[in-house]
Amino acid sequence: MASVAPNTNTYDFAIDEEFDPAKGIRLDNLPPFARRLRAAADVVWEDGYNQPFLRELGNGTLKQERFAFYLLQDYRYLADYAKVHALALTKTRDPEVMKFMVNVQNSIFSVESSVHRKYMAGFGVSESEMNNVRQSAFARAYTSDILSIAYGGDLLDILVAVLPCAWVYADYGQRLAKEFADTLDTNPFRTWVDMYKTEEFWQGSVWLIEHIEHMVQGLGEERLQELEEIFCNGVQNEYMFWSSAYDMQYSWKPQWDKAR
Repeated sequence: MASVAPNTNTYDFAIDEEFDPAKGIRLDNLPPFARRLRAAADVVWEDGYNQPFLRELGNGTLKQERFAFYLLQDYRYLADYAKVHALALTKTRDPEVMKFMVNVQNSIFSVESSVHRKYMAGFGVSESEMNNVRQSAFARAYTSDILSIAYGGDLLDILVAVLPCAWVYADYGQRLAKEFADTLDTNPFRTWVDMYKTEEFWQGSVWLIEHIEHMVQGLGEERLQELEEIFCNGVQNEYMFWSSAYDMQYSWKPQWDKAR
């Protein structure tokens, strides 16, 4: 991530000529702190989009067993992701924030989980197997990180911690849909791309970015760097989640899997 020398100055992000509020928050029209976060994570972000899992998913050539491994791990991940949003409810009295957190949980259990079940059924995997799948070391590191932040941090920490998941998926979904538009109709993973390419899904990131932007007003540089580190760690965890799924790797070293 980008290194910035700490100081005690406070930043005011209210005025920024590169952001046009009239256009709304878009992938190509980001407010200043969001742009700072995106720039800090850029190397990992782009490496993530160009890694084999996403390349082959976009091409439609990803092996089904690798995608199934990913879906099983993601199913486990989403349960902890929902817990993080539940914990966020305890950090605020703002009804709008509370409603957003409840809506995310509802979406996880009523929308995303149903998509996972449909895919798993197609691969011959039962719901019992889904609920009892062993969590990989990489997925556990990710969920442990965000749960730790949810328990010990404040609301702003939580919003920044969950932003990478929402934002990365929206960005990759839209980019894959554009890059592979000519072959998407016959792509076996089209449903996955279709879910994350939508404006509706992007609006979850917009909500987070808007609230984060408001909450960082007047914060000192040291605090901003803490938030930047949380965000960059999240983007790195997203990378490792897909990378370990491609390798179908449960443990830090592949040979450790054989011993279990």
